[in-house]
Amino acid sequence: MGRASGGRLRAVFKRQSDAVYDELRRLIIQTELTPGAPIEEAALMKRLGIGRTPLREALQRLAQEDLIRNVPRRGYFVTDTSAADLFQVFEVRQSLEKLSARLAAERAGPVHLEEYGRLLREARRGIAGGNEDMAWNLGIDEWFHQLLARASGNSYLVGAINRYYGLSVRVHYLSRLHLTMVREEIEKYEAIGAALERRDGAAAAAVMHEHLSFDPMTLIALSRQSVGHGPDPIAALQRPAGPVGRQAGSRKQGARRSTRP
Repeated sequence: MGRASGGRLRAVFKRQSDAVYDELRRLIIQTELTPGAPIEEAALMKRLGIGRTPLREALQRLAQEDLIRNVPRRGYFVTDTSAADLFQVFEVRQSLEKLSARLAAERAGPVHLEEYGRLLREARRGIAGGNEDMAWNLGIDEWFHQLLARASGNSYLVGAINRYYGLSVRVHYLSRLHLTMVREEIEKYEAIGAALERRDGAAAAAVMHEHLSFDPMTLIALSRQSVGHGPDPIAALQRPAGPVGRQAGSRKQGARRSTRP
């Protein structure tokens, strides 16, 4: 095989690996694959029409993000989580996201500002159309956070933001704590956009702090009220995982809206 052919083959593997990574990350974050569930490699290869190399690359990325773990001689499994994760993940995320917003305001280039404009237009269009689809709302919010991280110019920060975003959204799905919608956050998106235009890092960080700030105990109390006498959000995290391999079913059971993803 020539050098050019080898390069094209690596590019194909990379595209396949990205697609597998995106799909598995979605299934794990939205709890369609529950804590403790095995990653059935043969079934995934057949379902997605891919080979072992791109699948293993995707699995390694997910392991680095603490969404799956590799058990010697047994394979990959979705990682467990606990009530403590709700607090610990947000402690880290708040600091990272404020840094990301500040650096983005100081360093964003024309390409980032143009993309941020597209993000705002898509968000306003969805709000005007009454879009309450959770996948769309989460997609806009994740785009917002990842765009700021990329605009920061710090590749390590991009990786960290992606990792902690996924972990935090997963905890919300598992605990049934309610996720806010884009219509509730659009003013903050716009305020950060204005801070980017002014290159005002302090203002961008302050708005991000407001976007992500919450009182965990108040949040839990409100979530308990919203479900009446239903399952306790924290108990949902403390329950042992079901039989290994059992999937959580549809994504509808995951999120009840109320807090920032």
